[in-house]
Amino acid sequence: MRRRLCLAGALTRASLLYWLIIFPRARREVRRWFGTASAISDPDLRALALEKLRSEALVAEGAAAFAILAQRRHRTDVIRAVVAYEILYDVVDAIGEAPSVDALAHNRAVHAALVDAVAPNMPLRYRLERYQADEDTCYLTLLIWCCRDAMRRLPAHALVVPALARFAARAAEAQSLNHAGEGPEHRELACWAAAQSVPEFLWWEVAAAAGDPLGVFALLAAAGDPRTRQVDVDAIERAYFPWIGALVWLMESLVDQRDDAHSGNHSYVGHYDSSAHAARRLSLIAQRAARAASDLPSGSSHSVLLAGVASMYLSHPHAAETEASDGAEAIRRMLGWPVDVLLVVLRLRRRVAGA
Repeated sequence: MRRRLCLAGALTRASLLYWLIIFPRARREVRRWFGTASAISDPDLRALALEKLRSEALVAEGAAAFAILAQRRHRTDVIRAVVAYEILYDVVDAIGEAPSVDALAHNRAVHAALVDAVAPNMPLRYRLERYQADEDTCYLTLLIWCCRDAMRRLPAHALVVPALARFAARAAEAQSLNHAGEGPEHRELACWAAAQSVPEFLWWEVAAAAGDPLGVFALLAAAGDPRTRQVDVDAIERAYFPWIGALVWLMESLVDQRDDAHSGNHSYVGHYDSSAHAARRLSLIAQRAARAASDLPSGSSHSVLLAGVASMYLSHPHAAETEASDGAEAIRRMLGWPVDVLLVVLRLRRRVAGA
């Protein structure tokens, strides 16, 4: 009963803080990047950047919710860093899907931007094959420098840099191997994931956990609190990789399952033997992710954030389709009543946004 009351209080506080303070600031950040993307001279890159902003604006706004974990005076910098990183992640992901003579080298060169964004004192390493003009590559560079600049202003940023580097490096390699993989087996990605030695996980669950950016958001938010200690950073890293990261990325794969089947894109949940197998695994991962979140410092807030991210995917229309419904229902049951509350809000938000 006590935990339920704590969670209810955290949900109320987070909802008020998000909608009254964080959401308006996040929207301003997204609109600012729309203006920057509109000025890209290359028509292909401009169209790609604007399309990703249009289609993923809700995700960037939702990512900003991690600022509930930061102290008030550092909240704006956390929002700036998180929104910039999410937008960078989306555009880099789209560029990585472009055809290339050497798909893996192309993806590794592009996805290096994810590591650049959280390495405040290192020279930029990312490279683009197709877009060489300074005014075009500047879009990615501006996103990177925005993330770095905001990050440097956070009081505990030096403490989180090593963990951020590990999260970003895993995501860069997992996404590169995912985009460059051929055939349903994705052998190179499977070998890389197996080499990570994550007990209790199937290889595609490890790959999903590695690709998810939520660990970066949680660490950036932790950097916005001067009371953060090394033990807190270590706990966040263990919670978000693999449990929370795997659940979130598998949920994205779940709602994208039909589209991936039509486009031929790699589907993580497509590796399960059946929808029943997927539902069992997702239920287990959701249970462990919920426990990992609640055990963290500010555990009620992390639990609310997990429920919010889950609700974002579960509110997607595809979550109710036959191939996804068993897994979606298993996650909803395991995460409990906060998801039911947030689903109402996010379904309304999707209608308003026309998403």
